[in-house]
Amino acid sequence: MSIGKLSYDYKDYSFPENWDEYRLSQLLEVVERPVNMVDDQEYDLITIKRNFGGIESRGKLTGDRILVKSQFEICEGDFVISKRQIVHGACAVVSKKYEGATVSNEYDVMNCKNGLLSSFFNYYVQLPFIKRYFYTASDGVHIEKLRFKTCDWLKQKVRIPAIIEQQKIVSILATWDKAIELKERLISEKKQQKKWLMQNLLTGKKRLPGFTGEWQEVQLGDVCNIIMGQSPDSKAYNEDKAGIPLIQGNADCHNRITKPRIWTTQITKMCNVGDIILTVRAPVGTVSIADQKACIGRGVSAICSKHNQNYMFQYLLSIEDKWAKVSQGSTFDAISGDEIKKITIKYPSINEQTAIAEVLSAADREIDLHEKQLEELKKQKKALMQLLLTGIVRVNAQEVS
Repeated sequence: MSIGKLSYDYKDYSFPENWDEYRLSQLLEVVERPVNMVDDQEYDLITIKRNFGGIESRGKLTGDRILVKSQFEICEGDFVISKRQIVHGACAVVSKKYEGATVSNEYDVMNCKNGLLSSFFNYYVQLPFIKRYFYTASDGVHIEKLRFKTCDWLKQKVRIPAIIEQQKIVSILATWDKAIELKERLISEKKQQKKWLMQNLLTGKKRLPGFTGEWQEVQLGDVCNIIMGQSPDSKAYNEDKAGIPLIQGNADCHNRITKPRIWTTQITKMCNVGDIILTVRAPVGTVSIADQKACIGRGVSAICSKHNQNYMFQYLLSIEDKWAKVSQGSTFDAISGDEIKKITIKYPSINEQTAIAEVLSAADREIDLHEKQLEELKKQKKALMQLLLTGIVRVNAQEVS
């Protein structure tokens, strides 16, 4: 079995001989703590995120506003499974933060026993063969409507180390979790800083040193070349995928070009590398940069500044949430080329544009660097989990051996 890609079959795992084998029913027991709901009393509701993303609050509701009356209390250390979402990795251990919250009967609440640490099991369930157990213990014909059969799942086998080794493994992985959490927090702070810079520098509320001149009020069409996309003729489709891609507007378009959906060689509405791609139909106002020459279909426009392209990109990013005010439509929001051209903005000198764009680009580069470091941390943690949770690498009191 490759270390890089673990098997979905439990039989393929060569766990250490001194790791004991159990059925899950020997390690977990379902617990129920029914809540006697009172109409005017508030209850903390939670949900479990997919992909082992942990628990998230759904806020507080009074008993009379909770439609599903079959609610159960959860306690710190419980292992909770969302029965309709478990095939997507919706399970988690309850932290102290969510002590006393409630879940409906759509969740399984379990306690660990026989020397199984809930904190260890919270990592262990992310192994591929456990994911397969979740799937095979679910019934249904549609992935979003599968129903989890708890009893079937509890019949499955696992091998786990003694509790002292579990504790050491948890300690090591928790260190990585902390590093990931700190990096995520730093990225969030950097994004807030960038947002503040955009709100102030792109409006003239704050000026960079050395710039004092008045800003002009111009229309977007005066300072940019704007090309509206169009639906290609059916003759432009090329089934052998020869030619160049067509960009269509969709919700996935954000700071990057959308994936090509069709290929064509006979369409004249084009964008070039570096052009700003703006969605002009719902969702209106999403901005990206074209990283290749492409055709632009209906629903997007290509924008090229007559002065500083990076400044214009940053400016359009800063007003993403304002496009709805100028868009209209009976069945979906849209904005026309003429409306885009008439949008009025305050416009600094070219030199000030360049200086502002460089400050904001530097912030983007810093965020991008931290995001790459975050992804690397997550990859390293995943690799470490595979080694430790399968016994490929054993631990002693202080370090990985």
